[in-house]
Amino acid sequence: MTGAADTPDLTDVPAVDWHEARRRFEVIGVLAKSPERSRRDAEMAAETLGYSVTLVYRLLARYLADPRVTSLLPRRRGRRHGQLRLPAEVDEVVQTTIDEVFLSRQRPRVSDLVTEVRRRCWTLGLAKPSRKAIELRINQRASGEILAKRAGRKAARDRFAPATGSLTAPWPLALIQIDHTLVDVIAVDITRQPIQRPWLTIAIDVHSRCVAGFHLALEPPSATSVALCIAHAALPKAGWLMARGVAGDWPVQGLPERLHLDNAKEFHSEALKRGCEQYGIGVDYRPVRTPHYGGHIERLIGTMMGKVHLLPGTTFSDVRAKGDWKPETTAAMTLDEIECWLAHAIVGVYHRDLHRGIGTTPLAAWERGILGDGETPGRGTPTAVADPRHFLIDFLPMERRLVRREGVFLHSIGYWSDVVRTWIGERERMIVRYDPRDLSRIHLLAPDGRYYDLSYCDLRRPSISLWEHRLALKRLREDGRAEIDEEAIFAAIDAMRNIAERASVESKVARRQRERRLRLDGVVVERRAVATLPEPAPQIEPLPADQRLFKNVEEWT
Repeated sequence: MTGAADTPDLTDVPAVDWHEARRRFEVIGVLAKSPERSRRDAEMAAETLGYSVTLVYRLLARYLADPRVTSLLPRRRGRRHGQLRLPAEVDEVVQTTIDEVFLSRQRPRVSDLVTEVRRRCWTLGLAKPSRKAIELRINQRASGEILAKRAGRKAARDRFAPATGSLTAPWPLALIQIDHTLVDVIAVDITRQPIQRPWLTIAIDVHSRCVAGFHLALEPPSATSVALCIAHAALPKAGWLMARGVAGDWPVQGLPERLHLDNAKEFHSEALKRGCEQYGIGVDYRPVRTPHYGGHIERLIGTMMGKVHLLPGTTFSDVRAKGDWKPETTAAMTLDEIECWLAHAIVGVYHRDLHRGIGTTPLAAWERGILGDGETPGRGTPTAVADPRHFLIDFLPMERRLVRREGVFLHSIGYWSDVVRTWIGERERMIVRYDPRDLSRIHLLAPDGRYYDLSYCDLRRPSISLWEHRLALKRLREDGRAEIDEEAIFAAIDAMRNIAERASVESKVARRQRERRLRLDGVVVERRAVATLPEPAPQIEPLPADQRLFKNVEEWT
């Protein structure tokens, strides 16, 4: 279990409360960072927020104890968390009227909206809401959405889209760009048989051009791969490097201030949005048809893939460059080996090579941005992630489930822990988060604000991934199974694994399935291992100067 006892799940916070907490965060956060706070500073903050000075001091104390958005959530009395202020019928009238009247090109005033809402409520015999309640529901809507419907898409784009030109960042972790790519090399399984090209999710620190973190997988990009990349970027990497036998320092760690993402579906998940807001991480999306906005990350990907073309099994990026080359006949590296190669290439070479865009090496730029130099002060030590486990959980996908006497059921699988006895019979569904790579354990958010780990009810069950689960369901439905239960799912997965083992030599699909299962085993071991340092692998000698992988890395212009 982890987290503060009074911390709610991010997706369970009412939008009105979340909006107010973020408004407080912008003011109280600045006040908290002031080295010499005075009474006058508190009075100015109170004036900005429309609060008393006493309340500002109370909020400041809460923020200093827990510098997150959730510490500034309104604390209400006499009403259960999440309960509507307005009756459901009245709230529906308000929301409908906002859509039909206020969000129109006629651009009526708020007073006109209030009049129309009250007229409709009077007609239906409902209580008339206050102007404040109506304004709060307007504020729940995204500012971009409001402007787009009242003034047009162009006005919204001109108002909220980032300014044209190349992206810059004044210090390390001020701006992180993240993107995906198919790696231009075919991976093999443990028998050295080709399976497929892996997917790389990678993040770059715009200020220093350091690689902030990455995630390599066989599955296409998803919200989970984004979450794992963010976690890798924010957390210390010394243990991660040692486990892979990679010598060298990778100092990039800490909470980023902003993320810059493209408009792919996986970047718009609610878990990602709320997770970023929880830790004060801003999110910007690349405008459509503006390739220069992604220049830094795209140039990094291009540089990395250019050097991947030196590896056995390369597919090249261009069909013309490929010619009659058959990459599957030369493929020789497993997914783990490709991951290790990337780590060596980043830590030992890329970070230490001259980057023409910044006139120095990424590593030197990072250190200068943190420590400063004779001309420019550094930003200082980045804000560390206090609880790595909770940090990752905050970005994982979620569902809502009831706690029954038999346990908690997710994906037709039963989960249990003795702690859930307390909540058997609760009428409200509870938040459940899960890691798609390993469904043997889920995280239940209890009413006390803590996450509790639940394991299979039947501990004899093997660890499975979500992709295996979905494939098993597909097979069962194709077989005409009307009733799909836990026993049938695990029996199907066991049969699929046996088939994959027998057919691995002949079938690329079977080899791919087996490799995913083996990767799952690695995830399970990593999650459940005790916190001991593994034996370091033999260090790889540095390449001669004439064989360096990255030379004079070009910058996007």
